[in-house]
Amino acid sequence: MRACWEFKPFAAICGFGLFAVACLAQAAAAQNLVVNGDFEGGNTGFTTKYAFGDVSGPGTYNIGTNPSSAPGAYGDWCNCGDHTSGTGMMMIVNGATSAALAVWQEVVHVTPSTNYTFSYWGAEVDHVSNSLPHLAVRINGRVIGNSFFPQNSPDNGGQWMNFSFDWNSGASHTADIALVDLNVDATFNDFAIDDISFTPVAAPAAGPSAGLNDPAPGSMTTVANIALTDSSGAAIALNPAEKVALMFMNAIASMEDDCNRHLSRRCSLAELVAGVNSPGWNIGRLKYDPARDPNYRYTVTLMGRQWTASATPQQPDLGGFFVDGRAGMIADIYYKAGGPATSTDAKLSDISIQGELFQVH
Repeated sequence: MRACWEFKPFAAICGFGLFAVACLAQAAAAQNLVVNGDFEGGNTGFTTKYAFGDVSGPGTYNIGTNPSSAPGAYGDWCNCGDHTSGTGMMMIVNGATSAALAVWQEVVHVTPSTNYTFSYWGAEVDHVSNSLPHLAVRINGRVIGNSFFPQNSPDNGGQWMNFSFDWNSGASHTADIALVDLNVDATFNDFAIDDISFTPVAAPAAGPSAGLNDPAPGSMTTVANIALTDSSGAAIALNPAEKVALMFMNAIASMEDDCNRHLSRRCSLAELVAGVNSPGWNIGRLKYDPARDPNYRYTVTLMGRQWTASATPQQPDLGGFFVDGRAGMIADIYYKAGGPATSTDAKLSDISIQGELFQVH
């Protein structure tokens, strides 16, 4: 389980549009429809395609209080407690070599035409991982979000991280919720999950609708709190338009990755970039059409199964982004203040998103 030592820097995406919204606060009064989401009831209340017991091989899990003491644990696994209390139970997982196997799954009853939020906490258990878990959330067979775990374990500079995703039930009366690991490496790819919840979203209070949830026609706003650093650890501050561009570029990166490895096909240009045939992107609560973004011009170049993407600023005071998907499973993302970015500019390292994302009308 410890054969691969090549490490590829990556952007730790904690939240974007259709995908992950990290650290979103949950309403205290909302009812959690998930049974045993904190695993305090032990190995019950959910289904899984992983094997229970010894966790020394891929596709296995255990329910315990400390990854380092799980049966079959490796010597570099986290000596740390769960997310709930630090002394309770969690699901400790050695990722499988197939993305078709559900790590965790549960079917719950839902009310049609209702918004819900699925949330869970995750942590890397290897002290330093060369192959990070990449979990997708799937509801009724459709992927609604992706999340990359922090590189280090909580006892070695890492942390438990929250990932949260919105979903509307439409005509459905049930939600078949599954967590799957899209990383199929047999080495490293070890993690823990805890405090899983699925809650209805409270309806907004009645009253004037001139606030952030109803921006003026043509406006572009964000109340997201974004912490962004480059590969040297230097913080990068973005203005609202740059935040929208960054989130769109990450959505492109996730879709290309998802098409290549989860859907087993290469995405079309229309699926990846703005244009007449683009499906558009839902970012936050409202639809974002990148073809109407006056601040950036988006391009994607496909080269077989390799690709690059750019967000080129149309104004001199905006920074540009470049996504390089040619070199491996996880794309590298670059930023340049005040102009188009290339692979020679600042490589982004850690991105964290807190709160409501973008509202575009």
